Amino acid sequence: MLFAISILAPCITLGCRSAPRAERACPAGFRADEARRATILAKLGEAPVGADTRDRALAKEKVTFCFGRLGVSSVTTSGVVLVDEALATSEAAARVGHLLTHVAEGLRVEPREGSDESCEVVTTRALAAEAKALSIELGLRRAFGVSPADARVRYAFESDFWATPEQAREALVLAYLRAHPDGAPGIDALASGYARRCREARDASSAR
Repeated sequence: MLFAISILAPCITLGCRSAPRAERACPAGFRADEARRATILAKLGEAPVGADTRDRALAKEKVTFCFGRLGVSSVTTSGVVLVDEALATSEAAARVGHLLTHVAEGLRVEPREGSDESCEVVTTRALAAEAKALSIELGLRRAFGVSPADARVRYAFESDFWATPEQAREALVLAYLRAHPDGAPGIDALASGYARRCREARDASSAR
């Protein structure tokens, strides 16, 4: 999941917020659907990790859910969750669990202020967060009975994920993300996108 660039965002990272914000408007092409939102959040409550992620994210932010057509459901830099309306409830809930992990825990894609950390370090940290969130999503897919063969979004590494010992699964996902910097089925161009955004943030900071 690559964070969508949004004109609603005053900063480039979810980790930079200090206080909850008011609910935001949906971008063009998307609409709010309170009934669908409630159904997805209720579904998340059926799995302990889903309930925990949901509750931590909603306690931190006033999260706006918007539904429309898009290839990869994502969350904007301002915390708007964009959900593909074609996803069935169980698959949508698993994906939302992934996205709310980023809201709850933050995802920094720029160097920390005053630090000299490289964009390679920043990108590695962001990819590790993505690997964790994807692992949570896959766990929720299984908990909710989403069959890889029937899912709208299919991950090429899903069967290998479940064949791998539990303690090594996140590492497997991380290796996959590193091997596909420009994206893959169901995966945005994460590594290349985060590296580019880090460089842009650094250039903007240097220009001040």
